[in-house]
Amino acid sequence: MTTFTDRINWALQASGLSQHQLAEKVKISQPAIQKLVSGKSSTSRKIVEIATALNVDLLWLTQGVGKPDVGKNQANAKILGTIDDWDSKTPLDNDEVEVPFYKDVRLSAGDGFADDIEDYNGYKLRLSRSTMRRYGIDKDCAVCLTVYGDSMEPVFQDGATVAIDQADTSIRDGKIYAINHDGLLRIKILEKLPGNQIKIRSYNPGYEDEIISQDEITILGRVWWQSSILN
Repeated sequence: MTTFTDRINWALQASGLSQHQLAEKVKISQPAIQKLVSGKSSTSRKIVEIATALNVDLLWLTQGVGKPDVGKNQANAKILGTIDDWDSKTPLDNDEVEVPFYKDVRLSAGDGFADDIEDYNGYKLRLSRSTMRRYGIDKDCAVCLTVYGDSMEPVFQDGATVAIDQADTSIRDGKIYAINHDGLLRIKILEKLPGNQIKIRSYNPGYEDEIISQDEITILGRVWWQSSILN
């Protein structure tokens, strides 16, 4: 299930709900659901409610990360990483690796933050070696950053910690990337357009899409994991 369309169709079938029933549960029109399952649309202002109604994990539904079952991803979060700073005096478990955590350099999910990712403060987080191996992440290419702003809500909360794979910089439509946009560090959904153009999208419907030249950005890596405190 490599696309959002694949995942929502699978989840809808597994739930036993019809498109009409799902639309009633989340209080949107049935044609809006039809656009999602047909591939004409890949997001919705009701995406959180849709994931809840289908009983699937939000990040799995939107990005294909983790497993569909909510409980499995919640349990895995404790293994995958921790928000606590890594203390060099505390031994790492056999399945843990230390990953640089750019705690004070904030990756923009709103208007951007004019700083540079090279400003490293020495913090680290622990992530699961086996999980990184399963997703094909090289530990030497993984870094964690802090997201701020509300443009990527509800998937990424203000203050969320995200991990990026610096080796994965080729744009795959609909995936989330950390980018340097004219000196601003941002986290956005990217899509390729003809003529070397890029569409920059947000989950929050209050933010309009941006269309820019690909030459205007540097892709720092693909976001493959997040951890956040729910408000």
